[in-house]
Amino acid sequence: MSVPQPSRTAWAAHSPMTLIDSAQCEANVCGRSRVVDGVLKPSSGTRWITRADYGKQDFVVEEGFLSAADCGRLADAFRTVHPQTADRKVASDFWDGRIVFMDEVAAHAAETAAVMAEVQRRAAARLSGFYALTRPLYADSVQLNVWKRGSHMPPHTDNAYHDGGPHESHWRDFSSIVYLNDDYQGGQLYFTALDKVLRPKAGMLVAFSAGHHHEHGVLKVRSGTRLTMPAFYTFDASRAYGHVHPELQAAAALEAAVGSMADSTGARLGRLLA
Repeated sequence: MSVPQPSRTAWAAHSPMTLIDSAQCEANVCGRSRVVDGVLKPSSGTRWITRADYGKQDFVVEEGFLSAADCGRLADAFRTVHPQTADRKVASDFWDGRIVFMDEVAAHAAETAAVMAEVQRRAAARLSGFYALTRPLYADSVQLNVWKRGSHMPPHTDNAYHDGGPHESHWRDFSSIVYLNDDYQGGQLYFTALDKVLRPKAGMLVAFSAGHHHEHGVLKVRSGTRLTMPAFYTFDASRAYGHVHPELQAAAALEAAVGSMADSTGARLGRLLA
């Protein structure tokens, strides 16, 4: 089963996306084999991305994308809301008790949720500029995640499974992570096909395509607690997250209201003409 791809008209001719093949390749298989129980066994070609390399990647790496004050504000919001959701089960056992969704933050502190929404709009704009996209991107989910000591995540893509099975979020085209802290050990981001490792910093934005070219995993957190704000983006406006794109919700509500009025008017006319 091939990885679902957006239309090739979704980016300009000079976009880095023209050089990116989202299909799985041998480099993915080799990269996955290097990660065992969250521990990377580097190859002779494994490269650690340094600060000097940030601007040389085919994905976004931007320091200081989120201010220290806003990182602290979101981390505090997570710590406040998380006790109310820590026992919650979600679709994947992996994420049970580890997620606080943006609407839950909004119920606690609307201004903090507004910061989350604005960050995602900025991240979408950064992706659009970096990849020279010609169609708008919409965030489909925004959340705060916790990674405690011993946590790790096997290499994966955000819109396809490497075994070819159907993916529950196949519509996703891009992904981003904003890192809220860096006072922990381990927890690096590893890109399998690229065979590159990134040690994120607090306030950093990392954003990339959702297919196998940017397949990634999280190495084991050896000490401390890692807090992140991931989000996912699509060209499909019908998948847009209302808390980030309230204008789409308003447009849909107006369309529904107009449709309802038209139906009501038609019914009245029908009765008059009967």
